[in-house]
Amino acid sequence: MTFLQLPEHELKEENLKHLKSFCKAVYPFEIPLDISKAKLAMALFLNLFSPLPFVAKKYDVPLMRQKIREIIQTEHIDLVHVDMLPLTAYTNEFENLPKILVNHNVESIRLYRWFKTEPNPVKKAYLGIQWLKLRSFERSAMNKFDGCVVVSEIDKELLIKMKVKSSLFVVPNGTNIKFFKPSNGKVVANSVLWIGHMDVHTNKDAVLYFWKDIYPILQKKYPEVKVTFVGTAPPKAIAVAARTDGNVRVTGFVDDIRPYIDEAAVMVVPIRIGSGTRLKILDAMAMGKAIVSTSVGCEGLNVNDGKDILIADDPEGFSDKTIELLKNEDKRVNLEKNALELAKTYDWDLITQRQEAVYQDVIRRRSL
Repeated sequence: MTFLQLPEHELKEENLKHLKSFCKAVYPFEIPLDISKAKLAMALFLNLFSPLPFVAKKYDVPLMRQKIREIIQTEHIDLVHVDMLPLTAYTNEFENLPKILVNHNVESIRLYRWFKTEPNPVKKAYLGIQWLKLRSFERSAMNKFDGCVVVSEIDKELLIKMKVKSSLFVVPNGTNIKFFKPSNGKVVANSVLWIGHMDVHTNKDAVLYFWKDIYPILQKKYPEVKVTFVGTAPPKAIAVAARTDGNVRVTGFVDDIRPYIDEAAVMVVPIRIGSGTRLKILDAMAMGKAIVSTSVGCEGLNVNDGKDILIADDPEGFSDKTIELLKNEDKRVNLEKNALELAKTYDWDLITQRQEAVYQDVIRRRSL
């Protein structure tokens, strides 16, 4: 079972067909609050009076509950895989079955970082309330599972400090090195690439940080720089610049990011809010691409600053390291080679084995 998320490109029938190609059955559900802005606003307000965080209520859909009960009554279930914390709202429907939770992030840490960087005082206060509720909910929800998967040792340590008692397994995010691979195409000189849906708050903060704080320094010091923004919902200032400045390009949603990674000299990941690990970094590394990132952007990955990635957490330093790679081809090529080697250790074929071992471990322990 899965939820269909907006924007519209997520609703393509071909995506569901792909899921059905390796699943016995797929049951998609819409998220009611995503359909109506008025209902969403009301739900956010009413949540102020609930002990549960908003994400625990947003995805609690009666039709989904009904389908879960139906499947459990009619099918033999070996193990329940719950993907992401908000879906633990349904735990009571399968409390007697072996179950694991996959945590792509430590959600309370991600929300806390958003709270810390939010400039709007009203929104900041609301996020602070949500963070307190989410921290408590995250711990109690995770303790209901036989095992919980996290994507990095950093996330594991954070959850241990939060007093999570369930067994914690590190299964990192990965990349498909057969799909994302160097094509040795022509690189556009002085080109910088951003990738990410810009309607997601973590990416929106990052792209605005790049545009307002980093890009002006980059442009002043290195006027030849060309920037491409790949992803949905670019901020208005960037969209306007793309119409008037030949060195700024906006693509919107694309079906395949590989051609854009392939042609870029440098990819930037100026993430300041988040947890877990960034798939975009692993995909770009698998294509042998030089990357400049913040510490948060590459957090949890086994990267080494100066060897397979460059890291900077202030606008001046981020700009300088980007320019360094644009100017110094030898350094860029060396970084690319090391990034490619690192990506091989994150191949999905290797990671699948680790995930399968978690399944087997949980089933075995529940059968004792």
